[in-house]
Amino acid sequence: MDELRDIPCGIDGLDDILGGFKTPSTILIAGTAGVGKTMMALQMLSNAAKQGEKTLYIPLTTESPEKLKMFLSTFEFFDESVQIHEINRPVAEKDPLTTLIDMGNVIASVNPDRVVIDPITPLGFGFVEQEKRRFIYTFDSMVQEWNSLVVLTGELVDTELHNSVISHLADGIIYLSREDVGYRAKHYLQVLKMRGVNPKVKSRYISRKYRCGMTSKGITVYPNLRPVKDIILSDNKIKSGTSGLDKMLNGGMMESSSMLVAGGPGTGKTIFGLQFINRGLLDNEPCIIATFEERPEQLVLEAKKVGFDLAPYIDSGLLKFIYSDPDNVCPAEHAIHMKKYVESMGAKRVFFDGIVNLEMALPDHLQLRGYLHTLTDYLKSSSVTSVFTTEISSNCKDLITSPDASFIMDSVVILKHVEYENKLRRYTYILKSRGTKHDRGIREYSITDDGILIKEGVLSEVK
Repeated sequence: MDELRDIPCGIDGLDDILGGFKTPSTILIAGTAGVGKTMMALQMLSNAAKQGEKTLYIPLTTESPEKLKMFLSTFEFFDESVQIHEINRPVAEKDPLTTLIDMGNVIASVNPDRVVIDPITPLGFGFVEQEKRRFIYTFDSMVQEWNSLVVLTGELVDTELHNSVISHLADGIIYLSREDVGYRAKHYLQVLKMRGVNPKVKSRYISRKYRCGMTSKGITVYPNLRPVKDIILSDNKIKSGTSGLDKMLNGGMMESSSMLVAGGPGTGKTIFGLQFINRGLLDNEPCIIATFEERPEQLVLEAKKVGFDLAPYIDSGLLKFIYSDPDNVCPAEHAIHMKKYVESMGAKRVFFDGIVNLEMALPDHLQLRGYLHTLTDYLKSSSVTSVFTTEISSNCKDLITSPDASFIMDSVVILKHVEYENKLRRYTYILKSRGTKHDRGIREYSITDDGILIKEGVLSEVK
């Protein structure tokens, strides 16, 4: 073959990162036990087979063909058209040269477009280092003649990769790893090497870690969000749904901006966000609500209590929910769901209820800040106006529990309870509003059957 061809990786999300594989080439998937090397390789084969490629799977295994088939049947993605040629692992370790000949014969017979050898590391295992290198070079010479995409799995940790001759000969190296945080396991992917890729594309992913999801349906890689276009600031203003706030903001929220609403329990943060969404729905704007603690059904009921009937908009598809269990949320996965909905709906408004729920998944405040910065930049570049909610510490006066968010958001609105004349009253003020003038007074508000109502007069005394 005179030139390399582009083909899909066969893994959800990985094509978005790499732009596909080059063929013919050799890709090494490395990592320790249990990180998903075999699953990823089989998923690549199965998805390629479904697209009409001729595929071959060569496992070095101690299992019987019957047991191997039972194992493969547990993967929902597995395509039965993938041809399988088992090789006994103890025999391969004892006589690797004969194993090479066996591989060469079966590949010459099948002539696959894509082949997986799983794993490659047992071959030449018993050789001294010099003999092992000669053996791997012989293997590489054979691979060059196959004219296929050859995917190898390798039982290697990251420190071993630097000294492994296989990693030097491979055109691409994908490293899978796992980190146990508390009672949860987090799976990651790194692209350590990939020949033939546009340097601009390569600079975006080399040395970066990507979160992965792993189920019986296969592996999904979650690419980092990137702005879809340059962010262009606009002077246009939109209605927030709370007329009193629009007056305080000198006409409304800046279009495509982000707002943080911070307050204690019972101050109406969620109602404020629902009011923002309802205003968009009334204007026939596609909207998204991302929620953690409260299920969509609960929010629909809560909205109805203050006069907003969201059900017709859900039925018509104008309103979508992204619900995540805060105990199991993966921020990278959450961001990809958000991207999918924004682009498929052409969403104009997003209400993100509860930044604090992300702190369990991203306890490192730098990671949380990076996630919020990436998400808000993406929404701005997609011409989406967003409202986020967070909490105020009960121990410290007006201390926002997500301080990084207050720096990232374009505007910050504070909602508070205050004891005034032996009564508990609510008040609000705008802490900041980037790019527009705003009222600096403290105003009283109430939660009514029609939502949040901000009163005209400035609160004269606050205890």
